Amino acid sequence: MFSNLFVQSNRTLLNISMLLIRITVGGITFYSGAGKVFAWFGGYGLEKTLEAFWTMMKIPPFWVYMCAFTELIGGFLMMIGLFTRPAAFAVMINFITATILVGMDKFWTGGGNFPFTLAIGSLAVLLVGPGDFSFDAILFKRRVVDRAV
Repeated sequence: MFSNLFVQSNRTLLNISMLLIRITVGGITFYSGAGKVFAWFGGYGLEKTLEAFWTMMKIPPFWVYMCAFTELIGGFLMMIGLFTRPAAFAVMINFITATILVGMDKFWTGGGNFPFTLAIGSLAVLLVGPGDFSFDAILFKRRVVDRAV
């Protein structure tokens, strides 16, 4: 019986784990997006963000809007677990792009590891799903199916 703890998945712990990952990745993402869009949490707001992205990286306004609102809306949706997989997909693409823009030569020293970690966290949510502790589970009456036998 004790050995099962080491070899079998626990449905409740899996759902709690997904909740923690969703809240962490979604919260960090929302925090970043809210700073870009509304100047919350010490961010610069949309106008200064647009200017900074163009000045430093020559990123056109359309892509800055996509980045900022993906982080804001996608992060919020991931936190609450609503339309979780589409939100996780959008957030994952956003942070893969950020990792590439930072550059692999600056992966450890220039901060590229941070967006990469958020991209992998989003990928985990995309693959596993929101779990039972989500609005998706409530609204769509879906439960995570434990296929491990």
